[in-house]
Amino acid sequence: MKRLCVVALAFAVLAGACGSSGSSTKSDAKVGPVLVNDALPHFDTPVTLRVLTHDSFAVTQSVLDEFEAATNIRVELMPSGDAVAMTNAAILTAGNPVADLIFGFDENLLGSVLENNLLQEYTPQRLSTVDPSYVLDSSGMATPIDHGDVCVNFDRVAFTKSATQIPTTFDGLIESSMMKKFVVEDPSTSTPGLAFMLATIAKLGGGDDTSANAKWLSYWKQLKGNGVSVVDSWETAYYGSFSGGSGKGDRPLVVSYASSPPAEVHDISLAVESSPTGIITDTCYRQTEFAGILRGAANPRAAAAFLEFMLGGSFQADVPGQMYVYPVVTGTPLPDTFAKYTPAVSNPLSLPFADVAANRDRWIAQWSALFR
Repeated sequence: MKRLCVVALAFAVLAGACGSSGSSTKSDAKVGPVLVNDALPHFDTPVTLRVLTHDSFAVTQSVLDEFEAATNIRVELMPSGDAVAMTNAAILTAGNPVADLIFGFDENLLGSVLENNLLQEYTPQRLSTVDPSYVLDSSGMATPIDHGDVCVNFDRVAFTKSATQIPTTFDGLIESSMMKKFVVEDPSTSTPGLAFMLATIAKLGGGDDTSANAKWLSYWKQLKGNGVSVVDSWETAYYGSFSGGSGKGDRPLVVSYASSPPAEVHDISLAVESSPTGIITDTCYRQTEFAGILRGAANPRAAAAFLEFMLGGSFQADVPGQMYVYPVVTGTPLPDTFAKYTPAVSNPLSLPFADVAANRDRWIAQWSALFR
């Protein structure tokens, strides 16, 4: 997928665009309600809305066409690497953004987004339809769009062929039988990698220990000794190093998502225990993805309209099949594959986003000192 250079993003010049009346509306003023009787606004003249996304963002073209037909707003997607790289790039241009809206930062990046004054306030009218457990930002800056669980995935076929027992816990990943079988993403460049690092802190403790002997760091030392492979991104890990599903590598364990297994099933009559991949539920860490209007956006009202659309039925129903994560709006139907091949994660690990914001840089520095 296309990647935008962070430096280029930092210095790109955003062309002027039109607001709802056809005139430029670049402003940090609070955006008022845009829906009328729950209907999206129709702009008098065509508007181009630029949306900064991570590389894994996907939406059916017909869904975007529906939005354009209703509003006269054309959506231009700007993929910019992993969510960490995307967020860092947006921070470099805070107040003078290259886009109007940003999508794909999660609660582990939310603290940095808010601290750097990246967004302007807008509380969608459709936020009332969202499960309250996903509404983490009371300031009205960040809107939850989807959620999932980052978990260790396993290649069922590889384990069957080798007659090796599939691990079921964190401790199972450091057993000698798992030597050089596990690939993870770098937490400094990848949101799944960051989520898995945080999962080890939430599970094992020691996050308040600044020494190299913190419990979670001791665990990572054992992973390193057991030949864990560290790569830059989810795409590299899943498609390049993982042996299961669509992967082309030789490692049967990878940090991915609880909802990854349905993506590998092409015949819904297949028994669950025969599906190509599965997850280790003990390792799962909750992840919610957000969107927000960038401070200084050229088209804040158009961005607000797209936020409302993202919480509408068409977009929310499209989320599982396109990005293999779950919608946040209560009652949104799920594809049959999700219901059958995604095991329930009843108690995912998590940490308060304020704690992550306060400690993330230190934790990553501690992790990096071990691997670099």
